[in-house]
Parts: sequence; structure tokens; C-alpha cells
Amino acid sequence: MIMNKKYLHVGCGDVILPPPFENLDGRNLPGVQHIGSVFPLPFEDKSFDLVYSSHVLEHFHRKDTLNVLKEWVRVLKDDGILRLSVPSFENLIKIYELSGSIENVTGPLMGGQTYDTNFHYNVFDKKYLKKLMEDAGLEAVHNWDYRRTIHSNYFDFSQATTCEIMISLNLEGRKK
Repeated sequence: MIMNKKYLHVGCGDVILPPPFENLDGRNLPGVQHIGSVFPLPFEDKSFDLVYSSHVLEHFHRKDTLNVLKEWVRVLKDDGILRLSVPSFENLIKIYELSGSIENVTGPLMGGQTYDTNFHYNVFDKKYLKKLMEDAGLEAVHNWDYRRTIHSNYFDFSQATTCEIMISLNLEGRKK
């Protein structure tokens, strides 16, 4: 365990990460320590060393996306890391072209639609998401590899593939 570090898993769903993570979701699911909004967050400024979100940002309207990112950056300590995973529009196009099946990309594009908030309102490619992250107050924005994270043993969509192609765009940046 990493001592004296506080990590926040935003929109964790049923993927509960162990300490130093604190798991936040809007639904009352087993293992969720904080039941509440992922925007705005119910935490003080500069509370966490890392904020991690996998396949949550696309659930917000495009007009709100930058404000959501700014809110997640707000709770980061100076030099803290915001680690994001979102459906990769570029990779979904490759998956569609390779498979020829709309069914292989409908979920990542439109959301699972299995509960009230499980709809997608936004799509991302690297250039667009990187610019949003920088505008939200992050620097050194770059791709991250799930195999090199503290949470690599806990499967979520950051690791998912279809037709042997990653469905996700995984970017992280450091708070300025």
C-alpha cells in the first residue's frame, strides 16, 4: 500500500478499488464508500493525490465537460494526477471497419442504457480530450498503460478490447 496517499475513484460502479482508493458513485452499490454526485464532488479542495475515472466523462453533456474536468482537478493536490479512460472514437471506428458490425460499437458510443444515467452525450479523440484536460488546469497530458497502474488487477473498461483493439482512450495529466 502507498502510505499517506489518498486516491479517488470517481463513478466506480461495481469496480471497487482497495485503499488508498476511496470509491464514489451515485448509486448505492456494495463497497462504495461515498454515495453522491461525481459533479460537483463532495470533497474539499486539494484532497486527493490521484483522481481516477473510467468511462464516466462521456455521460456528461458536451457543454458541461470542461466544468466537470475542472471540478475533478479542484480536488487534486498540487502535482496530483487526473487519470481518465473514455471510449476512443478513433478506435471504435477501427473496430467498426474491421468487424462490419454496429453492435460492436453501440455500447461504447451510446452507453449501456441499463439505468437512468447510463447514456453517453459526448465522444472523444486524443486531440479533443487532451485540449480539454489542459484547459482544465493539467499539464504533461499523456497516454497511460493500465498494466502499469496500481489498479491493473481490477478489470474495468480501461482494459477492454473488441476485435483485439482497445476500446478506450486512456490519458492522464498533472495538476499545474
